[in-house]
Formats: sequence, structure tokens, C-alpha cells
Amino acid sequence: MSDVLLRMLEAGTTSLPNLLLQHYRQIGLLDEEMMIIIHLLAFKAEGKPFPTMHELEERLSTEASVVVKRLQRLVQQGYISIEETVDPSTRVRSEWYCFTPLHKKVIACLEGKAISEDIPDAARNGSVKNLYAVFEEEFGRPLSPIECENLAMWIDQDGYSEALIMAALREAVISGKLFFRYIDRILFEWHRNNIRTPQQAREYSLKFRKHQQRSGQTLQQGLPTVAASGALPQEFPFYNWLEEETDS
Repeated sequence: MSDVLLRMLEAGTTSLPNLLLQHYRQIGLLDEEMMIIIHLLAFKAEGKPFPTMHELEERLSTEASVVVKRLQRLVQQGYISIEETVDPSTRVRSEWYCFTPLHKKVIACLEGKAISEDIPDAARNGSVKNLYAVFEEEFGRPLSPIECENLAMWIDQDGYSEALIMAALREAVISGKLFFRYIDRILFEWHRNNIRTPQQAREYSLKFRKHQQRSGQTLQQGLPTVAASGALPQEFPFYNWLEEETDS
């Protein structure tokens, strides 16, 4: 037992700010990403400021390809940065993970900054909420791992802005079709039509709704009246993005 205690003491400890643990979801971090950051901090305390993918994979219950994607998002979204130093005596270059951007995000969160104008009202309750939290609020349940991965892919691989994703979510809510396939189709159609901002998206959707309304009125003029047919009038349908014809 004494040998085990000695090894525990020699292993040292990892310093982790409590504010980071309390607010990491509010600044947009997933649980899996926070665990990667914890291990990066542990490696730093062990004298390894830039661990290899193999070393990270050994400590995480995640495949290397997933760890790489998570790290890429952490860097691309400005949570951590990769810095380089040169030893003046040996001229050897070395890299290390810098956590200053992460600390700045926590500070901005606590100061109530960085609130986007395009975030829905549900996200404005006096604190900064991340994209994942807003989706969970609208869906009324926690997102599944696959849904979280879809969100990350929209940002990292497809290059959609968070504001545009928020606008697509709003469009799905208005249309009463709150599921990821529908939101993905909306984003695809917007991208195909060179729509890059929420304002452009609103104008585009409004144009199609007006077109549908005119088409519906024309159709109703040729139908028998309710009194004559006994049929109930159809409600005006919202624009169905899943039925949009493509050029392919």
C-alpha cells in the first residue's frame, strides 16, 4: 500500500479552474471535448505540453479519428491554440498547447459578452448559451451523440456559421418539422442558393412562402366552396424544404 501511495504522490496533481468546470457548457464545449482538455492539462503537469495522438488515445475511451476531430474543433473554434517555441541554444523547435483562449472565453462568458444578435429569444435569459444548449432547449431533450456530431460537422466540415444554423433551427420550429434531417436540408438549400447570412435566409424563405400563398389562393379559386363540397379549407402550408427539387 505504501508503494501505491508513493506513486500517487509522485504523479502530482492537475490544476483545473473550478470556473472552467462550472461554465464549460456555456462556452460551447461538449463533455468529450472537456475531457480532452483535462487530459491535455494533465500531460502539461507531467512535463508533456504537446502529447501525441497515441498518448491521448491511450487515456481516452475514444478512437483516434474522433480525438483528432475534437482537437481540430477546439483549435478552429478558438478554445485552445498551438504555439511554437525555439530553444535558443539548440535551435530545436517544439510545440505546445496554449489554454489562454479558453480562459478568455470563460471570462467573456462571465462578463456576459459575445451574445449574437441572431440567437433566438430562448437563448437570451441573462447568460451566454451555446449552440448545443439552444438545440436541446428547442428539442426538449438532451441531444444524442450523433446529433452532437452533426452540429460539429455543420460548423467544421460544411463551414456553416452558428448564426445560420440558428436561423435554420428557427425555420424548422416555424415549420413544425423539428428534426435534424429537415434542418440539414434547409442548410443545404441555403448553401446551394448562395445564402450565407440569416437576413438572406429570411428573405429567401419569405419569397417561397409568398409564392406558395399565391399558388394556394389560385388553387382555391378553382375548387368548390365548403358549403357545396362539405370539405374543410386547407391551412396554408409552410415551405417544405424536404420536398424542394434539386438540379441533380
